[in-house]
Amino acid sequence: MTASAGARAGSAPVTAFVLGGAGNMGALQLGMLRALLERDILPDLVVGCSVGALNGGAIASGPGLETLARLEALWLDVSAKDVWPARPLVGAVKLLRRRPAVNDNGGLRRVIERFLPGATFADLAVPFACVATSLSTGGERWFTEGPLVEAVLASSALPAVLPPVEVDGDLLIDGATVNVVPLGRALEMGATRVFVLQLKDLDATSPRPRRPLEVLHRAFAISRNFRFVHELASVPRDVEVHVLPTVSWARLRYDGFSRTVELIERSHAAAVAYLEARGLTGPEG
Repeated sequence: MTASAGARAGSAPVTAFVLGGAGNMGALQLGMLRALLERDILPDLVVGCSVGALNGGAIASGPGLETLARLEALWLDVSAKDVWPARPLVGAVKLLRRRPAVNDNGGLRRVIERFLPGATFADLAVPFACVATSLSTGGERWFTEGPLVEAVLASSALPAVLPPVEVDGDLLIDGATVNVVPLGRALEMGATRVFVLQLKDLDATSPRPRRPLEVLHRAFAISRNFRFVHELASVPRDVEVHVLPTVSWARLRYDGFSRTVELIERSHAAAVAYLEARGLTGPEG
């Protein structure tokens, strides 16, 4: 999917990668990233939300296939118990005891530290921004400086599953609550060509919801994607936006990491087909 007429004539485009959120579906972004990097399409800036903040921060540390290979190796080594160790029954007991979440965030923090060991925004090779949601204001909290781990942890704090993260006295949760695909931020940072690595969790082929939790999940997905749909429709005509195709995976559990290889391979094939059909390559292509 392509939006707008194209980048400004007569100047090299400022290329942004925008990585959306959707939990363990983040493995799909690795296939998309590989397709882009193989064609020498490199970002001048990166914007991420939730798991897209994790992948985005890693790529911003040094955009290239070597960085991506390390990121893939880490994804292949992550299991559900690393991120959310609580068993369902234990989680239910915690909620009944009025705990803020089913799990603590120690597991996710350790995973993020493996991806981004000791890094700050200043250490990154290209500008990077990630978003969390403020429980105090109900608005966005953007991170562009300081420690990366705390910023990504806040951006990824899935409500009820993981506790809010306190930063400067403010309680923060998953940025996907207010801005799951932060396209607008990339434009504010000066992007004239944007590649969106979206992780849609609903489409026309999604099964009809039949249970209360399925209806709730669908409603949440609709509300999360509403802003992105409208931002995409209002992109200036001189900005080129490419929304890379998302591989449908309706049967993947939110806590499942067993099909990472297949997710990467399928998303890579879909992204390659999209880029080749449009003749998209880097500056030397």
